[in-house]
Amino acid sequence: MTSKEVKRGRPKGSKDPKKIKLKVAPKDAKHLYKRQYGDIGLVAVYGVDSYTTELVRYLWKDLTQEFVVCDPVDQRAANLTREIGSLPYSMYRYEAVHHVGFLESGMFPVIVCSKEYYQELLERDNPHGVEIVCLEDI
Repeated sequence: MTSKEVKRGRPKGSKDPKKIKLKVAPKDAKHLYKRQYGDIGLVAVYGVDSYTTELVRYLWKDLTQEFVVCDPVDQRAANLTREIGSLPYSMYRYEAVHHVGFLESGMFPVIVCSKEYYQELLERDNPHGVEIVCLEDI
């Protein structure tokens, strides 16, 4: 091989690129969530991160959606509430609640969870069979 020739393609022994599962971006995850669960009309969020914030901002424009948000760190939920309060449309369909009993109460058919608390929620008692969704893993 001369210095002008350049090797192209995958190196030998590397994995097939079709089998690599890429992490979903927040902008793509919100579309996937709306397609799968958008007809429920209630978005229950446990844990605020970039994915859940992006989802709430995106679905806020849909006036048929209601939101219930909680986070074990109260300041994160307060920051999201402040941010959503500055958006147009009324806050009558948004509620920030305490995280104790959020899963166990069974009031929500689907809970959107941040990656930070996902494993913790899976290990908790879930007597009502609430579906727990992590947007990063959709």
